[in-house]
Amino acid sequence: MINQILEILENSNVFLTGGGGVGKSYTTQNIMQHYKDNKKNVVALGSTGISAVNIGGMTLHSFFCLGICKNIDELRGYDKSKWRKQKLSDLKKILEKTDLIVIDEISMVSAELFDLVSYRLANSNFKGKLLVVGDFYQLPPVMKKDEEKNRSLFYSTYAFSALSWRNSKFVYIEILKSKRTDDLEFYENLSHIRVGKLNQKTINYILKFISSEIPLNGENTVLFGRNKEADELNKFMLEKLANDTEISQGYYEIYSSNLPDDRVEKWLKNLNVVDSFEFKIGAKVIFTTNKYSLTHEKILFYNGESGTIKDIEKKDGQIESIIVEKNNGEIIEVERNSYDLTEIAIESDSLDYTVLASYYQFPIRLAYAITIHKSQGMSIENLVCDLNNIFTDGQLYVALSRAVDPKKLKIIYNKKESFESYINRVVKVNDEVRNFYNEQAFIYFE
Repeated sequence: MINQILEILENSNVFLTGGGGVGKSYTTQNIMQHYKDNKKNVVALGSTGISAVNIGGMTLHSFFCLGICKNIDELRGYDKSKWRKQKLSDLKKILEKTDLIVIDEISMVSAELFDLVSYRLANSNFKGKLLVVGDFYQLPPVMKKDEEKNRSLFYSTYAFSALSWRNSKFVYIEILKSKRTDDLEFYENLSHIRVGKLNQKTINYILKFISSEIPLNGENTVLFGRNKEADELNKFMLEKLANDTEISQGYYEIYSSNLPDDRVEKWLKNLNVVDSFEFKIGAKVIFTTNKYSLTHEKILFYNGESGTIKDIEKKDGQIESIIVEKNNGEIIEVERNSYDLTEIAIESDSLDYTVLASYYQFPIRLAYAITIHKSQGMSIENLVCDLNNIFTDGQLYVALSRAVDPKKLKIIYNKKESFESYINRVVKVNDEVRNFYNEQAFIYFE
C-alpha cells in the first residue's frame, strides 16, 4: 500500500483518509521516512498544536506566516510590513526546495484556512506535492462565534469546499481495515456510526455496553465531552490515594533573542501538555505522545497507552524522572519530553530546522479522565465513554473509536431520554461531509 501511495505522489497530490485506528498516522510516518531516506525535503504540519506535536512538525499558521488573518485580503495587508517581507522571502525559498508537504488532521482545517495555505503555495515556486491526512467524519474545525456569524454564503466549514481544494486535484485514498481492534463486529458497527447509518442492529449492539455509573476502580480512562467533568474526576481519584502529592512544573527555554512574546504564548497555549502536573505514586497515567527508543529499536510508549506511577527519581529535590509500570507489566523510566518551537531555513539544498524555544514537561497526564477532543489520535485500552454531553458532529464516533479492546468498553448514559432516541439525535453526520465522500472516486486499501 505504501509503495502504491508513493507512486501516486510522484505525479499527484493525495488526500489520505479512513476511520479511527486504520493506520493513517503509521502510513504517513512511513511515507515521510521514505522521502527523508531518499534525501528529499519534507515539511510536516499540523492543523492544531496537538496534531503538530503528534506528527513532529509545526502548525500551519506558524509555517505559512498567517498570523491571525481570516481571509486573503487581510493576509495581503498583513504581508506589507518590512518584517513580514523578509519572512515571506525566506518562506518562498523553503517552499522552492520542498518535495512534500504533509498536513495532518485536515478535518480541523476550515475552507478559509485552506485557501490561505493555497495562496501561499501559488505565490511561490513550490513544485512538490501535498499529502493531506484526516477524516472529515471526525471533529470539524473549531469556529469562534463571531466567525460563524460572519461566515460567507460561499463557504462551508470544511477544507474540501474551498475552490483551492478542487484546484489541488487530489487523488483520494481511503484505508478501510482497523489496526486498533481485531473485533470485526465492533469495527463494522463503528463504521455505521462514522457515516451516520444507524440501524436497529447497530443500536442494539451499542446498548450492550451501556451502564449508568462510572466504575471508580482506577483502571479505566473516562472520556467526557467537557473539560469540567474530566478535571473533577481526575481530582477526585487523585485525592483517594494516600501518598504525598508531587508537582512537576513545566518550564521553557528561549534560544532566539528576537522571538516575540505573543508567539511564545500562542505556542505554549497550543501544546497538549499539563503545565502544572499534580500526581502521586500509585496514580494512573496516560501517555500523550509516541516515544521510540533508538537504542532498543522499539516503541517505549504510544499516545493513549496507560500505566501506573511506581516511583519518582529526584536530584537535589527536583524530579528527574518518573518510573511507570505500563499495563502490560513493562517498567520504564519516563523523562521530561522536549516540545520544540522550530523554524525552517535553507542550508545548501536541504531544509535546516532551528529550535527557537523548548518546553520541558513529562509526556503524561492523569488517566482517570480526558476530554474527547484531547483524545484524538489516542488508542485507549480500558475505555469508558460518558455520552451525556455530546455536542459536536463526529464526537460520538471519535470517542468510541479510541477503544483498543471493545470487551473492556463501557458507555455511561443516564439521561431521562431513551438511549435509542438520544443516539439517533446525536449521531449527526454533516450533509456536506456525507456528499463529499459519496461523490469522490476513492482508491480503497485494506
